[in-house]
Amino acid sequence: MKKYGWLRAASLILAVVFLSAGPVGAYRFEFTTVSDVSKKVRERFAAVESYQANFKIVSEKMGKKSYQNGVVKYKSPNKMLVDFVQPYGQKIIATGNTMWIYIPSMNVVAEQDLKSQSDSLFSSNTKSGLQRLFTKYHYKFASREQPERQPDGSKRYTMMLQQKESRSGYRNLKLWISEDYLITKAAGETSTGKKVEMEFTDIRTDVDHPAGIFKFDIPSRVRVIKNPMISEE
Repeated sequence: MKKYGWLRAASLILAVVFLSAGPVGAYRFEFTTVSDVSKKVRERFAAVESYQANFKIVSEKMGKKSYQNGVVKYKSPNKMLVDFVQPYGQKIIATGNTMWIYIPSMNVVAEQDLKSQSDSLFSSNTKSGLQRLFTKYHYKFASREQPERQPDGSKRYTMMLQQKESRSGYRNLKLWISEDYLITKAAGETSTGKKVEMEFTDIRTDVDHPAGIFKFDIPSRVRVIKNPMISEE
């Protein structure tokens, strides 16, 4: 159902929404490879029990842009909450093999089976999402100099990813990874030419999320749609 297409970008956070070389001695040279960074990112997230970040999403197709923002919260091993400020009141809640997408403006709840383990920008910021991401994509550094200096003066590892096999989802991805191996930004393009960019700020891994925030009670008198066919468009 194409009217739910934007949800691929959001069905997330949820992960999108987790190296350092030792001192160089005489006659000894150490450098960081792209495999080192991918390994460190996975190890970083594997050790994270909880996660919280603000996010902004910009989607563009045929010159038309849309904007979304909010907060994503994650609790190991498989609980995620995406609370949207824009569109206001919209939520995505994932627990185990099920995800609920509440769209109050349409009075609809989409109940999605996650056994297919789709590759979304949100899920790329979760432990299981990262494992799938680096398994299903070829990856390389985006530039020769790594970490790469950013316009704000900070340094980020930048990585380009390309699907190993042509399928739904993002055919190309670019990741920006902090020097402590947290994904701070992700950008992707689908086979239909839609571009989606997501940025994470105020990232915290020291929060203790109560289990109750990941419980979803379907509001009364809403229409429930089981396993909608979510297109990347």
